[in-house]
Amino acid sequence: LKLCLVKLIRYLSKALRAFSGPDRNSNLGGDSFPPTDFLGSRYSIDKSSSAMKVQVNIKTLASKEAATTLDMLAAEADTVASLKDRVAIIQLNPFPEQDLVFEGRVLQDCDRLGDCGATEGGKWSMDLVIKASEDTLVQQLKELLQARDLSCDELGLLYCYKFGASVTQALQTLGLNGEKLPDFLRRQKCFQVENNHVAVVREDTSLKPFSLAGEVESILKATNNGSMEIKELCAKFAAKFNISLASIAGVKPVDFLIKERERFVVKNRIIVQLRGSSPPPAVAAPPKAERPAGAGTPPRGSVTMPPGLVAPAKVVQAPADGPKQNLESTNNEQYIALHNKIANKAVTTKAMQIASNLADIAKDAVFLNVDRVVKGGSVGKGMVVNGFADAELVFFLNGMPAQQQERWLPPLLKSVSATLLDSLGEDSGVQRVDITEDSVRLEIEGLASVDLRFSPVYGSYENTVKALKAQGPDARRWFAASFVEERTEFVARQPAQIKMAIRLLKWWRDQQAWSSAMTRPSDEILELVAIFSAVQSTSQDLKTSVIKAMSRLARFDELRVMWSNFYSKNDIPVALFRHRPLLMDPVNPFVNVADPKLFDPSELMEAARTTRFFY
Repeated sequence: LKLCLVKLIRYLSKALRAFSGPDRNSNLGGDSFPPTDFLGSRYSIDKSSSAMKVQVNIKTLASKEAATTLDMLAAEADTVASLKDRVAIIQLNPFPEQDLVFEGRVLQDCDRLGDCGATEGGKWSMDLVIKASEDTLVQQLKELLQARDLSCDELGLLYCYKFGASVTQALQTLGLNGEKLPDFLRRQKCFQVENNHVAVVREDTSLKPFSLAGEVESILKATNNGSMEIKELCAKFAAKFNISLASIAGVKPVDFLIKERERFVVKNRIIVQLRGSSPPPAVAAPPKAERPAGAGTPPRGSVTMPPGLVAPAKVVQAPADGPKQNLESTNNEQYIALHNKIANKAVTTKAMQIASNLADIAKDAVFLNVDRVVKGGSVGKGMVVNGFADAELVFFLNGMPAQQQERWLPPLLKSVSATLLDSLGEDSGVQRVDITEDSVRLEIEGLASVDLRFSPVYGSYENTVKALKAQGPDARRWFAASFVEERTEFVARQPAQIKMAIRLLKWWRDQQAWSSAMTRPSDEILELVAIFSAVQSTSQDLKTSVIKAMSRLARFDELRVMWSNFYSKNDIPVALFRHRPLLMDPVNPFVNVADPKLFDPSELMEAARTTRFFY
């Protein structure tokens, strides 16, 4: 953008020269007249009166000889200020202080040329003396560096944009024809040039010169192990200097820290530590309890089973109304204690930060017209359980076709995958990138998986459903990502008691051994069963909520659940009413979450009937 602005300024300069009169060091013919409409009424000349010719010799304090001579037309009524303005348009000059000298006398801006002795019909010579000084240039450069440090190239471009002339022209005006900007800056005591970056030596701080990386390093050295969360680092920096780290660095703090690889090590874009210091302490996991004999080896990624919760070696058939449990001897506090062990707030917060950082990275890397990014999965819903935290990031894209996702989505996924592989560095924490049927799946440290999905922007929920209705059954499966906002909101807004029951059910599921992906109940199945059970019960007790949900799972094949939060019964296709079991998606009227073609509930019902939470 800056380069374009510079080119535009240069083009306008040439155009104004052409329209204002002949080239410099040439004489105007008597009939020549600049098209005043182009310059605006402020510089117009009364064509009904005769014009006088004025020769303007542009000089500087550094040179007594005229650097440029301009032949112009003027009228007696023109003021000195208007003549200066016309010269400034033709001859770009970054120094604002100028004197117009006529016959050895400095004219005031409000003086009229006729009052100064210049009359019509003659040709008059005037000197425009530009009061250019190094102090003025230094002050202009300091103003540009107040917000943040800049590279020499950035400073030069910003100077040209702000003052209408390049730094090279300014140096030449000062008589420093052979000097470059970095050389000029190094001669000034108020600037520090390091690695082609320019910083102002700030008189109001204890750091002279101000070193951003050095100050960050000193903050980290003040800690016990030389590390802290980037968010905390930014807060300490702002408290010390009354300015944010991002505003001085000019980039996101995490990107600045990653760039300074010689000094810092960034972990998962959350924690920063000094290179060579001891690694930061890991987040404490809940205490592990000894597993009773015969419990078997828990599945990979599961949480260690606390005392009292065990799948018995001998299967005991429970009554048809739900799992067999000694309710009288088990109080609600045991369920709460179990929930607190498996739902660590620190783990949830870390997962949210990782997902947010990854969303920012992907949004910057893919070069797509992204309208918004919505978080889903257990992270977006607030359903994270220790040992398993998945996330879904749905990018809603402007300008994408509302239909035929099966055509444009696969090549888009390949392109995004290739771009991310090139953009993600070692510090990102991403261990693997795969392409699924409808997403780009990333395995990232701190999360089980992150699925990047893409959807057109439909404008509203009603428009999404309308577009979905126009599709055939095979094409509708591509619309799942389009409902992520409503689906996530449906779960996230449930009362805390229901969300606690959902987390316990997810933890219970992860303790079981499932024969295949088709028999393992999804998060959505457990969430909807828990919500439906809570709606059907008046109890607010966590223990009762879990037991009622387990009872529903034990009789899963009898389920017939429909919702009315987003759509009506009339929106559901007639064919779905014949499904058994029927567990409708609360936001998509065309999806049965318990579709027998996608999920076999036999193992779920057996596990729900035979598993005891507490003795």
